[in-house]
Amino acid sequence: MGWLMHTWRESAARREIAALADRLGRVGAAVGTLTPGGLATVDQHAAAIRDILTFGAGGVGAVQLAQYARGVQDAAREAGWTPPEPQDAGGDWVVLRLAAVCLLASAGVAVGAELDPALFS
Repeated sequence: MGWLMHTWRESAARREIAALADRLGRVGAAVGTLTPGGLATVDQHAAAIRDILTFGAGGVGAVQLAQYARGVQDAAREAGWTPPEPQDAGGDWVVLRLAAVCLLASAGVAVGAELDPALFS
């Protein structure tokens, strides 16, 4: 029964990340539409997320990425954040962080598997 729950969580997490990517696209921050400079910034956020999840949560998978994105969104809302207008999305920390989650998921960076922390040293 454990494998079934794991499969369900993975599937739910992938759907959640896909929905997040869709919402980011509506504010003009889809990973595929980023400028080279914007992509470099998102890549830096992705590296930070990889480190946080690898060393804190023990792995970078779809479930961990979805949980991290939920945490970022919850903390942002509690701080009074609202989604920016499309013209302002490229400079918004929350949007960049969430785009980095989507980048990691779309790149298949160990989604569904754990990473060896030695890979990042």
